[in-house]
Amino acid sequence: MNSTKTVLSENGAKKYVNLFKPGKIGKLEVKNRIVMPAMGTNMSDSGVVNTAVINHYARRAAGGAGLIIVEVTCVDSPLGLNTPDMLRIDEDAHIKGHRKITDAVHNHDAKVFLQLSHTGRGAKADVIGGQPVGPSEVTMPFSFMMGLEGEKPRALTLSEIETIEDKYADAARRAKEAGYDGVEIHSTGYYLGQQFLSKQANTRTDEYGGTKQKRARFLENVIRKSKDACGTDYPVIIKLSVMELGKMGGISLLDGMYYSYASERAGADAIEVLAGAWNETAGKKDKPETGQAKGLTFPLCSLMKMTRVAGNGLVNFLFGKKALSIPIIGGGRTFEPELAEKALASKRCDFVYMGRGMLAEPDLPSLILNDEFELARPCIGCNQCVNEQLQFRRRIGCAGCPVMGLEDNDYTLQHAVDTKKVIVVGGGPAGCEAAITAAKRGHIVTLVERENTIGGQINLAVLPLYKQNIVPLIDFYRNRLIHHGVTVRLNEEATKETLENMHPDVVIFATGSKPGSSGIKGADNSVVKCYKDVLKNKNTGKRVVIVGGGTVGSELALMLAQQKKIVTIIEMSDDIAAKMAKTAQSILKGHLQQTGVTIHLLSNVTEIKNDEVLFENNGKQMSVNADTVILCTGDEKENSLYNECKDSFGETYNVGDSNSIADIRLAVRDGYLAGIKVGCATW
Repeated sequence: MNSTKTVLSENGAKKYVNLFKPGKIGKLEVKNRIVMPAMGTNMSDSGVVNTAVINHYARRAAGGAGLIIVEVTCVDSPLGLNTPDMLRIDEDAHIKGHRKITDAVHNHDAKVFLQLSHTGRGAKADVIGGQPVGPSEVTMPFSFMMGLEGEKPRALTLSEIETIEDKYADAARRAKEAGYDGVEIHSTGYYLGQQFLSKQANTRTDEYGGTKQKRARFLENVIRKSKDACGTDYPVIIKLSVMELGKMGGISLLDGMYYSYASERAGADAIEVLAGAWNETAGKKDKPETGQAKGLTFPLCSLMKMTRVAGNGLVNFLFGKKALSIPIIGGGRTFEPELAEKALASKRCDFVYMGRGMLAEPDLPSLILNDEFELARPCIGCNQCVNEQLQFRRRIGCAGCPVMGLEDNDYTLQHAVDTKKVIVVGGGPAGCEAAITAAKRGHIVTLVERENTIGGQINLAVLPLYKQNIVPLIDFYRNRLIHHGVTVRLNEEATKETLENMHPDVVIFATGSKPGSSGIKGADNSVVKCYKDVLKNKNTGKRVVIVGGGTVGSELALMLAQQKKIVTIIEMSDDIAAKMAKTAQSILKGHLQQTGVTIHLLSNVTEIKNDEVLFENNGKQMSVNADTVILCTGDEKENSLYNECKDSFGETYNVGDSNSIADIRLAVRDGYLAGIKVGCATW
């Protein structure tokens, strides 16, 4: 996580010619074709730029991106806020703070745009202090992004719409004064820009609705007014959902093609292409991001690049004829350089956005340039970056980047004054992170792992369906351990005696977890299996009861149901997979419903017999037949070695699940924090 290292070679520039070729947006030249798109962080102080926000963008500019688009920023507070800490640009007082962002980014030879946005009907009354507004009085449906039911909005009047258009233009003017090289108009997701374009959200019959031409009026006016405020040469680009998926989707592909043309006609200098979705179909048909394909928007980009408007004003597909003349920015899990290079070489798009890849790995462009992509930390698709902000209104989190979201978001690692001999016990994510961080600081580190491979619980996490995007995390840790000179000793069980014989200065215990005791009568019955054994061997009977509907139990239920097993989940709480990011949870619920899994919530198992499970629901005694029962009732800390050794060595730490049962994100952060403490004090 240090600042970008000195470039020793540029082999990647020869290998990825198109990716590192300069490009233009309007008259602005960008040094390469890598764009970090706008992604909210919720790290401001009630909308005011602070050190954490500045460090976030400065660090990624240092990592080599050609263009950085600063996160979703409110043009109309409080009405347009999505969270209390959404970044703001609705008053001149914010210009000074934003100038600090642009200066920091420009110091690293990158260009920087600001995304301008209004939340519209996606806002919450408790945040904005009143009823949300939108094009029409249509409540936002169960949203793929939010995972939450919307609140009924009030329809904007014509004068209010014009006022909001002017606020976008005023915000663009402030952005220019703050030093931004351009602005992006946000017209995707659940935000107001898309709401006007969607016939699902916009049922108006006046000049702002009724046809796609009228639904485009708001966007076109915002573009024109922003250009008027900033000058025709000032870049204005559009983040555009060119279609909305699902039976409730309100933007057809032809609509999206027309909106692309309308944007260019109004003066837009580039279009960032996305597709929207509503979760009533996504839950049954889509995959969570841990299992999504790569390059999702490239086919849409190709279509947008072939858009032309004929004399009758209708959008046509004219292959090989005149296309949109402005650049198209595409992506979707495109942080793998071969994929990005191929899309550019085939002219499917003109720039590639690498969003969550650059959240997880700030140095992604520089590592690609140095032909060291194998050292880049992958985005695993956990979606906690969105979940933390919009579900809980907390700072952004990331399973890959342990720094992001910390107080000052400071990526500086202090080199050790005194080199320590450090032993890390356990090769899961917490142990690997601790070992790598300590080694980067100059310590001599040995990692001891009892299994024949590193990864710990990650090796189990990748076994359920739709988890292939987690697999590269294991390779990343393996490559980084080698790169930073960590000695890895596999198939070795650490004991107090073996640790003493190694004479360490510091010991970091990352010994993980073990299945907890359920306390259920009959839990020792022969039909009962541990979830770990089932994940590894997939050997069960036909009728399966899963006791515990957390993340593990729910994912295991889906896996077995797709093997045509008859599966029942019995869960004590009122929800399943409650700790999952809402997008992933919603999709998982849809799949479970589709595959016929029976779910009993608010239910307590009282006894497990040879052929049935007895449980209680709302005071009612119930039972379900079973030839296999899988206990997913939670793990407990495996901290016995730490407790035995904590007073025997000068400096010890206990991290990850052996310290507190959590998820990959918190385990990674726990290990990182231990790594930066090594040798700094007596703990």
